[in-house]
Amino acid sequence: MADRTATVVVGFDLGHGESALSKTRTDTTKQPEVMDVGSTGGGRQHVTAVAEHPTRGVLVGREAADARGVTWFDLGFKSPEVDREEVRRPVLAFVAKVSADAVARDRELDGRYPVRWVFGAPSGWSAELRRAYATMLKSAGLQHVDVVSESRAAMLYARESDKVTVSRDQLAGSMLVVDMGSSTTDFTHVLRRHAGPPIDSGLQLGAGLIDRTILERQLRDHPEREALEELLHNDRQLRLRLELRCREAKERFFRTDPGRFADDPDATVGGYEKVHVGKRAFFLEIELNATEMDVVLDTPQPSLQGRSWRQAFRAALDDVCERLPEQPNAVLLTGGASRMHFVQDQTREVFGADRVLIGLEPEVAIAQGLALAGRMSLRAAGFRSDIRKLLKSDRIGSLVQDRLPALGDKLGEAVADGMTERHVIPAFRRWRVGESATLNDMASGITAALHAELTDPDNPRLKQVIADWQNALRPDLEELTRPICRRWHIPPSAMALPTVAVSGGKLEVPFDAAAATEVLDNIAKVMNVLVAGVVATTLFGAGTAIIAATGPFAVLVAFAVVWAGLQGGKEAVMGKAREANMPLLMRKVGGENRLITKLRQSAGSQEAQLAQAFSAQFLEDGGQQLMNEITKGIAEDLDALAESAELLIS
Repeated sequence: MADRTATVVVGFDLGHGESALSKTRTDTTKQPEVMDVGSTGGGRQHVTAVAEHPTRGVLVGREAADARGVTWFDLGFKSPEVDREEVRRPVLAFVAKVSADAVARDRELDGRYPVRWVFGAPSGWSAELRRAYATMLKSAGLQHVDVVSESRAAMLYARESDKVTVSRDQLAGSMLVVDMGSSTTDFTHVLRRHAGPPIDSGLQLGAGLIDRTILERQLRDHPEREALEELLHNDRQLRLRLELRCREAKERFFRTDPGRFADDPDATVGGYEKVHVGKRAFFLEIELNATEMDVVLDTPQPSLQGRSWRQAFRAALDDVCERLPEQPNAVLLTGGASRMHFVQDQTREVFGADRVLIGLEPEVAIAQGLALAGRMSLRAAGFRSDIRKLLKSDRIGSLVQDRLPALGDKLGEAVADGMTERHVIPAFRRWRVGESATLNDMASGITAALHAELTDPDNPRLKQVIADWQNALRPDLEELTRPICRRWHIPPSAMALPTVAVSGGKLEVPFDAAAATEVLDNIAKVMNVLVAGVVATTLFGAGTAIIAATGPFAVLVAFAVVWAGLQGGKEAVMGKAREANMPLLMRKVGGENRLITKLRQSAGSQEAQLAQAFSAQFLEDGGQQLMNEITKGIAEDLDALAESAELLIS
């Protein structure tokens, strides 16, 4: 049973030459279905044409192009100049009629479900222009309108469609989307599913220019050329209709198996169009064979800087290839014009045959991709809402707080482990020969040496503690995000924080994802700074006192008490011993080897005791700050992961 809370998403590919519709729902992961445009055009595509008839009202598609007696007709009117009446009027009339017809034919659009209409825009349109375009489209009577980059729609179509053979590596890597329309050919570089700015070829390389060239060549050889040219100069509607007939002949040519023209050079496609000039009627022949099409494609074009369409397209491919930062893993051709055989051949020559992708129905690829983009956007909004609720709750903070004692223990061990051999014994030997005045001075020297050792860029000890603790936290965090991922059909691994490693004395995050590495290693960086600060605060604060009173250093103080023959309360005696500047002879009483042996024998237990003392002090000095900042860092990293994970929603 259908979910009545679901939203129907209609992808409306309003193209300069043709338009198509596709729909899906937010409660399904099935591929969008292309909508039949039925009575107003027949089939899966509309010609982007609109007309007004005195008795039949607004006509669109083929009806508009074929109707006689219309008071107004327009064709190919999509434009970024959305404030111009010459753009607004045909766009609004066309969209209102097409959407109304769709609602009348499709029960899912009749109000029982919320409906969201998703339109496409060229990659070069700014966010501000897209908003203005969406506002204009709402004026056609559509309540909920989104505008999405057509390159993004193409990428989603390639990912989800069973009509394009594309590997996960190609989708996850670098892709060039070539969207070929009647007015422009747009090149967009998509890196790890994120579309970059369009690559400007500097030319308006639209397939409509081919249509106009076909018409000009047909007129050139017509016996009534001058009369026809004058008529077309004065009658824009007729010129648009004839260009449409030329476009249709071109499309039939490129839908025909090239082998037919190879076997029969005289084979033609096309037909005749009846044109009235005053009281006279002429037939304009619009027929194409292989030779004629070659001449059309190789005709120099003033708007292409004197190059032919075929030359300009190849030059644009070469230019884009040189400007890309890397060779793309895939090149996706979309739009009806991508059916032209030479387009596919040239693209394979430039980028490699194994990289070029084209769907079985490139003319409806953008419509399906727009429906996918709308569905993904709505589902992603629910996913992000759940993630935000998690981040605003105290669950992550509580988890970090529960795990902080383990961090404190490891930090204490990092400070104390092996310090007898590395620091206490060498410091004792220096004190014994008079290089330190008092035992307190010796303790301060040990503190400074420990800090220098732990913060040495080449010493991985603290960094390893950070990496181990963060990696141990990962499974617990995944348990918090796993239910959200399952609810929105996202692999739980998509929200897993990256594993942190220590390499060359540095924390590294080996992670290959769309989000920037500097964001994803945020926790590691935060912890590195915080831990270093807490260690410094503790060592140069209570650290000297802890070292002087706890662990292996306490053994030295005890010997000093005996040597000095001090008497009194324990704390007072120990304090006097640490502050006393003993004569060198007294420092040598008892023998060096005997005391060093004693230090080594008790090193394990004494260092463990010192580690515990430091662990408690670390948490006292910086526990709250660690909890707050680590929780914040985790939230930022999860938010960055969520942005990438959205692209996995289908």
